[in-house]
Amino acid sequence: MKLPWDKQYLKISFHVIFTLLVIFGIALIIQNIVPISVSLGLFISKIFSLLSPFFVGVVIAYLLDPLVELYQKNLVEPLYLKYSQKKKHSKKSDKNELNKKENTRTISTLLTYITVISVILLVGLLFSSSIGNNKSFKNVDNLVDSIRAYTLSFNNMVYNIQQKLDSIGFLQEAEEAIQELSGKLGSLVQSITAKVIESITKAGNQVVNFTMAMVIAFYLLKDKAGFISLTNRLFKIILPNRILKSGEQLWRDVDHVLSGYIRGQLTDSLIMGILIGISVAIIGIDFPIIIGIIAGIANIIPYFGPIIGMIPAALMGLISDNPMKALYAGITLLILQQIDGAIIAPKIVGESVDVHPVAIVVALAVGGSLFGILGMLLAVPAAALLKLLLVRYMDSKSNA
Repeated sequence: MKLPWDKQYLKISFHVIFTLLVIFGIALIIQNIVPISVSLGLFISKIFSLLSPFFVGVVIAYLLDPLVELYQKNLVEPLYLKYSQKKKHSKKSDKNELNKKENTRTISTLLTYITVISVILLVGLLFSSSIGNNKSFKNVDNLVDSIRAYTLSFNNMVYNIQQKLDSIGFLQEAEEAIQELSGKLGSLVQSITAKVIESITKAGNQVVNFTMAMVIAFYLLKDKAGFISLTNRLFKIILPNRILKSGEQLWRDVDHVLSGYIRGQLTDSLIMGILIGISVAIIGIDFPIIIGIIAGIANIIPYFGPIIGMIPAALMGLISDNPMKALYAGITLLILQQIDGAIIAPKIVGESVDVHPVAIVVALAVGGSLFGILGMLLAVPAAALLKLLLVRYMDSKSNA
């Protein structure tokens, strides 16, 4: 028997079935939204954790690129040109000219890494010498020996008391309590030991990740031209020409804001750290190098950073032989911060971050509440970039 199939009814039936399946799928997703979101979050977190050395390497390469360019233009390339002019009549120089030109970027990157590592070692040396030369830390070895002797004496005392209690036979009921207390102490020690081992393992993983990031940054800096060329070719294949041009303009805006802010803030923080360290040393407060380093790092955070930088100087002044040093340090750092805000920061950072103070405070509050210290560090350049994009959008609409 032939069934009366109608194409129109079949099409309607297909649409109905498809709609029901979509509704069922959406209901299933909504019903399991929490486990799905948790699993998706764990997956994304795992991906970011695995790729974190690459992301950190890109950031390091971006920050060190100006120093590489500085060495390249002012030292390596002039020396290479001078050397190539002397060897211009040699046949080998023509064959190897391309390789030598590529090697100049490698030399510039090596010089940059040597400079950065030397600065880190110098800061570490100054840091350790500042602690070692302080009166409070001159007898650290004697303090360690005293603690060891006290610990041994305490153990001997506990052993003698236990022997006397056993010989007397008194307080037999307390033995169970002592054993229970010993078990709890043992569990506590095991827990603390496990946490210490876990912290050491995490620290070791961070060191490995940072080392990998430094290696990745080295190759990104060394082969910068090749990576940029490859990226441009890939984007030209994937993206339409209109979107590609918009993306290039967006990247120029991002680079303008980030380079002007981050590199400028790092330079400003270095200057302020040196000035604050010298100032507290003149006042006579202990650990001037450490205070200068802390204040310089804290100075990266706008508005709240200078306040954080004042705390170590004030505390060390209060516990010094003359508590008035805390007041002197506070006044000095306040004057330095005013000079920084009025003269140093505007000259160094420039006009790349032209954001109203109210917008900066709001951006810092939002960034800090959402992402902590990292959010506070990136809040101002993000606000500046948002303002720049908004201005560009309004200009394009007004000119249309």
